[in-house]
Amino acid sequence: MKKLFLYSLILLASFAFTFGIIGNAQATIICANGDVSGCMACLDGPVGEPQPTETLNGYFGDSTWTELAKNEGRASSGNIGLVVTGVGDPSGNWEFNPSSNTWGNYDQIAIVLKDGQVAVNGSIYWFAYLLDNETNPYTGTWEHPAGKELSYLSVWGTTGGVTVPEPATMLLLGSGFLGLAFLGRRKFKK
Repeated sequence: MKKLFLYSLILLASFAFTFGIIGNAQATIICANGDVSGCMACLDGPVGEPQPTETLNGYFGDSTWTELAKNEGRASSGNIGLVVTGVGDPSGNWEFNPSSNTWGNYDQIAIVLKDGQVAVNGSIYWFAYLLDNETNPYTGTWEHPAGKELSYLSVWGTTGGVTVPEPATMLLLGSGFLGLAFLGRRKFKK
């Protein structure tokens, strides 16, 4: 009876992980408080690093990031028509031109908020937000997570996005557990 209970528990756990009841396939931290609308994951910049590097240092599983546009409250640098309101404030709006086909040209798109504070070691100066490519946002709101004033907002893209088939992996793992449970049950009946 104990073995049957154990096999049932394993089977239940495999279904739970397979269909996402317990597990979460997202490897990065889910954004808190909706600092950037349309975001599905976010990461802090390294402590004491005043601005993002040219490649975002492998953020969100990729090291081929390219800065597409940057807006400091004036005309946008870049060719995606980035418009940002609220530069110098702790919150505002962002928008880039849908006709730029940014989502068609890049696997992943991220927004970086860089604060305008004086450099002090031990501080975080920028935050990166991975946008959800399912909803393909071209516009939204931003809010600095520490309530600091924004120096600039930049949009980054990568064409070498790492695609990890997490749901398929979990389905395979669940099927394996199901097979083990079936074999255990057959052995238990003998």
